[in-house]
Amino acid sequence: MVGKGSQPSSDFLLDTGIIMRYLRKNSRAADLLDYLEDIGAISVSTITYMEILILCRPHEEQATLLFFDRVPPLIVSREIAQKAALLIRKYPAAFGKDNPRQYPDALIGATAWQRGSTLVTLNTQHFARVPIAELAIQAIDQNARDWVTMLKM
Repeated sequence: MVGKGSQPSSDFLLDTGIIMRYLRKNSRAADLLDYLEDIGAISVSTITYMEILILCRPHEEQATLLFFDRVPPLIVSREIAQKAALLIRKYPAAFGKDNPRQYPDALIGATAWQRGSTLVTLNTQHFARVPIAELAIQAIDQNARDWVTMLKM
């Protein structure tokens, strides 16, 4: 786990890549969501919601809306925006200009931080590259055969 300054919780904030793969019927993503729902509560950021809607194919719209009925997105508050700005300033290697997703990633991370949730992500390039003391992060290698086993490690 990255970001050892925060203890993992039984609440999990899912990043975009996991949900997108779940919606596209990836069995590893489905197994992971089932496992996480068995051990805690799952949530998503409104940033993830927006990203999924952008990536959603027309034939995926109904399943996408049903998923977000089940897992309503968390609103980005003023406090989350402030925490995102702090993350960007404090961790330029993770959220700096070399990361074209710096603002969405920072807002997603700040949402997890604000809620005290463990961020579960496939984004090992940015979230796992630098320890982020404020966040409990479970970065999963998307090429791993079994994501649940990766999460338990």
